[in-house]
Amino acid sequence: MSWRTLFRSNNQVILTDYKLDVKEGNSRSVYLVKHHSKIWNTTLEQSITIERDAYGRVSPRIALDDFPQGLSERETMLKLADWLHRLGVSIEDHWSKP
Repeated sequence: MSWRTLFRSNNQVILTDYKLDVKEGNSRSVYLVKHHSKIWNTTLEQSITIERDAYGRVSPRIALDDFPQGLSERETMLKLADWLHRLGVSIEDHWSKP
């Protein structure tokens, strides 16, 4: 059974990996962020990594896997804006729930 059958909402944030280095005080969390657009009938899935060092500094990284190639600069920026917006909607939906 895949996670798709377990989680059926349009927006999801799933912790897929967590590592804690107790000796160094660093941690690394990897999330799969999913957003489904009913209008376009497309699903965006991207990996976001959050690294925290021993001093509490946080470094987020978004993997933009499968980003479309062959677009103009304008089209690229608009596609990027769309993807970031969709990721933001899913993240806010997940983290704003009590």
